[in-house]
Amino acid sequence: MSNPYIRIHRTIAGHRGWPWQRLIPVGAAVAALPMIRDTWFSYLPQDPAVPLEVYASALSVSVARIASLVAAVVILATYSALVRGPDRAVLDVHPIRARLLVTAIGRMTLRSQLYVVALAGVMMVPIGQTAGLPVYAASLLLVIGAFLGALGVGFAVHLGSVWAAYSPRLAAVLDALRGDNPPMQAALIYAPGVALLAVGLGVEFGSMGLQAWLEGASLGLAWMAIPPALGALAWAVVGSLASRFYVQASLLLAEVDGAWASASQAEHAEPVYLQHLAKDRPELLRALRNGWRSQRLFATGGWALGALVALGAWSDPSNAVFWGAGAIVWVTAVGPRMAAVDPPWLSEALGVQRTAVVGARVAVSLAYGMGVVAPVGGVLVFRHGAAGLIVGAALAGLAVVTACCGAWISEAWRRHAQWGYSAIALVAWAGFVRMVG
Repeated sequence: MSNPYIRIHRTIAGHRGWPWQRLIPVGAAVAALPMIRDTWFSYLPQDPAVPLEVYASALSVSVARIASLVAAVVILATYSALVRGPDRAVLDVHPIRARLLVTAIGRMTLRSQLYVVALAGVMMVPIGQTAGLPVYAASLLLVIGAFLGALGVGFAVHLGSVWAAYSPRLAAVLDALRGDNPPMQAALIYAPGVALLAVGLGVEFGSMGLQAWLEGASLGLAWMAIPPALGALAWAVVGSLASRFYVQASLLLAEVDGAWASASQAEHAEPVYLQHLAKDRPELLRALRNGWRSQRLFATGGWALGALVALGAWSDPSNAVFWGAGAIVWVTAVGPRMAAVDPPWLSEALGVQRTAVVGARVAVSLAYGMGVVAPVGGVLVFRHGAAGLIVGAALAGLAVVTACCGAWISEAWRRHAQWGYSAIALVAWAGFVRMVG
């Protein structure tokens, strides 16, 4: 029997035919690959005659990193589609068959995220050029396994987080972790991390199997089946979880949003992040509120990534170049994301100029990007002196460039701005690594 919710979900989410804009970052990866080949694949020998066993360990680690990045993207996509997707606003008032709806959302999420696998396949082309087609195919299989594992685990964990939010047994744990967030939101906040941890462990075992296979143990291929098997097991329980918790998630989200609304309207409510910078600047204040309330992941994620990159930069400044630049181009993507949630008529209705809107988004993107630049630059200067200062200044310059590009393209492309920005950011990151690294 056909699933009627597939058509309903396509209509609500605005899917029309093939999502051509997702090919933009894949094309950008083709352009960026020559610039990062020597850095990302520095372990690959120049002479193809070098035995594969010599660099099997480094190759498996590199592929595991790519697979983990793919898994992270897919897990965040499952959160956006399932927890904060557009279906709830339309269907919540109607009786629904939750199992069929979640199945439809899962199928469409898989389809919409296939470009991530294609992008990873392009980035791993040097493996095929050096190690041969069978090794490239095995590496791509691990990435595909991580993709499928993340899809199944992401849906299962995000639905299970609704149970966790209401579980009295976990209340004390969530209260200890939630910080200033409403108690019922803590489970939703940490669900992507739990899903990524589970898939990451599967990818780690899969990379061990890849290395074993590269070194001549044919049973290593069986280990590579762990990530997709994990996803299949998780997906097997998604149907029952959907029947129990999909509708209940709407009640949970209403409580969360109500708690935040009450806090924001309170007389002594805590201001949004960096609100003191917007004194007598109403457009900047609107952008700061937009970023903090609808795109908070970029603000908190910037500082988290900055701390991780700073730890790596303590021993090797090249880590700051490669990973720091990647973190910056991700954080400054908040500009296009802010534009995506603003109606196109809003600026005109409020009577503000487009230049003011663009300038405010540049300022917010740059301020969020400083969450990466500040800790990384501080470690570089303290640990590596003048050389570290140069790298830190270069990272700050990259943040300025990508923040400006993101804000500009958000006005030029509007709905498709995030895809155009992803292409620009990917090439900018690769060029930065090539020039500075």
